[in-house]
Amino acid sequence: MSILKLNNMICPNCGNENKESAKFCRVCGKPLHTTAKNQAHSKKSGISPMLTIAIAIILLVVAVGAIIGYIIYFDTSDVEILQLNTKDAGDVLQNPQIAANIPDSEISHQISEAAKSGVPIYKISDGDGPVTLITAGVHGDQLSPQIAAMELIDYLDGRKIKGTVYVIPFAAPGATADNTKLSDGSNLNTVADEAGTTSNDIVNFAKANSVGAVGDFHGTEAGKNPGVTTVMCSKVPTYGSYQLANDMALLSLDTTWTYSVAGIQYSGAIEDVCNLNGIPAVTPLVLSVHGQVDETSVEESYNQMLALLLANGNLDPNDSYLNLANADIDG
Repeated sequence: MSILKLNNMICPNCGNENKESAKFCRVCGKPLHTTAKNQAHSKKSGISPMLTIAIAIILLVVAVGAIIGYIIYFDTSDVEILQLNTKDAGDVLQNPQIAANIPDSEISHQISEAAKSGVPIYKISDGDGPVTLITAGVHGDQLSPQIAAMELIDYLDGRKIKGTVYVIPFAAPGATADNTKLSDGSNLNTVADEAGTTSNDIVNFAKANSVGAVGDFHGTEAGKNPGVTTVMCSKVPTYGSYQLANDMALLSLDTTWTYSVAGIQYSGAIEDVCNLNGIPAVTPLVLSVHGQVDETSVEESYNQMLALLLANGNLDPNDSYLNLANADIDG
């Protein structure tokens, strides 16, 4: 007796199998409306066209968001490490207070290594726009501004800025390494008008690179001149120095220390020589003990640096100073 093999034609009424060619169920006699092929097709078509479209739209939105996020996250300004000169090179990390207080980051290591060959310059640029030069360490034992400059570099690195920012964190690496004021026996704060000196090289660098604002950052001890945290400036011949100092003071909540004419009280200082050459320049100072480091003076110097960058238009005040400077020195 042969067994009839049925081809999965299932009756929707009673569930019995029928031949593929059958039009009515052999058991209950009801019409067979669903075929095996239709069942198979139905299983394959379980996802509706609308659901497919919705999934495609979601995937597209996610992809576009990822691309935009990638662009925003990695849209940073170009960075270079330049060398001003090979004078007074030194291993700044030999100074234990420098080694213990600058950021432990790749860019910090690169700057410190570059200082062994001379005076390093950190450059971050987004092309056209305002150009600012920040210097620290003209006196090697004024440590707080130098550490603040390294904190600033660490903050700027990998970010998007407007224009160009140059930072010289160690104007005299050898003096910084030895924790001494003078650089090879010379007071760099008095010879910026003398060719062949590092401070004169800084002035010439500002001229050659169309710098629109210079900040030469220092420390000052109690009882010395000026002996308070302030921003020094002058009105003549470059009134922009006075304007820059006042704009900074509004941001950093510092006082200003204004001289009528540049180059008289501080002949040969970077600020004065720059102003005599038509480059708006200021000398921000923080109260600190020379040869030592304290967090307050580092933070104050750092805030002054951010204030300079804001005043000259390199940073967005809604993104950086108001949200970061007073809250977290590391940015």
